[in-house]
Amino acid sequence: MQNKQVRDLAWVINSPSLVEQQADWPNIASQTNTLQDNWVAQWLLSLDADPSALLSHLAKEKSHFIGAYFESLWAFYLLSNPNYDLIAKNLQANSKTRTEGEFDFIVFDIDNGHYIHQEVAIKFYLGFSKQNHYNFSDGQNIWLGPQCKDRLDLKMDKMLNSQINLSNTDSGKKALKSINIDSDTNNIKTQLIMKGYLFYPPNPLVVAPDICNQNHLRGLWFRLNELKKYIEESDFDAWALLNKSDWVSPYCTDLSTTNMPSTINYHDNRFTEKPDIICAAKNKIVSENRPWMIACLVRQENGCYLEGQRLFAVPDDWPQIDY
Repeated sequence: MQNKQVRDLAWVINSPSLVEQQADWPNIASQTNTLQDNWVAQWLLSLDADPSALLSHLAKEKSHFIGAYFESLWAFYLLSNPNYDLIAKNLQANSKTRTEGEFDFIVFDIDNGHYIHQEVAIKFYLGFSKQNHYNFSDGQNIWLGPQCKDRLDLKMDKMLNSQINLSNTDSGKKALKSINIDSDTNNIKTQLIMKGYLFYPPNPLVVAPDICNQNHLRGLWFRLNELKKYIEESDFDAWALLNKSDWVSPYCTDLSTTNMPSTINYHDNRFTEKPDIICAAKNKIVSENRPWMIACLVRQENGCYLEGQRLFAVPDDWPQIDY
């Protein structure tokens, strides 16, 4: 696909779930049925030919956070899908004194005749060995967000034990009644849509917890003092330092049309020489003291460069929080 936003939309719909269906869990969104696959494929091709409707929809989103972008893409899918009627997005549940929660999406499933409360998330977690006694872990490893503000086990606990049960609370029932849904008489199903990547360190003993989908998307992570060796020993043709707007679908670029310099170009963030990406990554990470995502690119026959491996490079003292 030629349009980046359409590629991102396709990834949001078709990428594997981070987590696997478990007993007594809400439905975990996975692959659609064959008829839906055919409709989605044709619809995406038509959007790629004319993405104006998608671009107009995304332009209404005021937030630049990746989570809001993910939700906006998912909303466009629901609005376009003939099997669903999108009833509400980000519906707040308020008590007299505070906001107690928010429904990400309330959808009516036309084919099956019931409402669905959907909670959605896009997440990127880096794993490392550390004893972990929380639920939703294997006991031996922690999966932490790059900014050290989010954890896989704690996120799952919140989603499963709080967010997804909002329709059973008084404030949730009141919010649903405001859109003419009586949760006591209507059958409201629950569903989790959780997409993203798990990034593994060089340590082969780090494993994902059993709740994770065996086919989840994977990347690598390295501290700065490990990155140089990995880059120098790799066979990739180019590299890109990715801004968050490029974290969704696999990165793709055409370097042949940009007159890529043979020397380092900090403004472009794309590099064809190993010393340049090593130097640029070091400068970014040291000056900003935060992890950066890097796409390792492979040159295609048509001259474009496509992501072949995704990785995080982090400061040598990451994580800067004691767990």
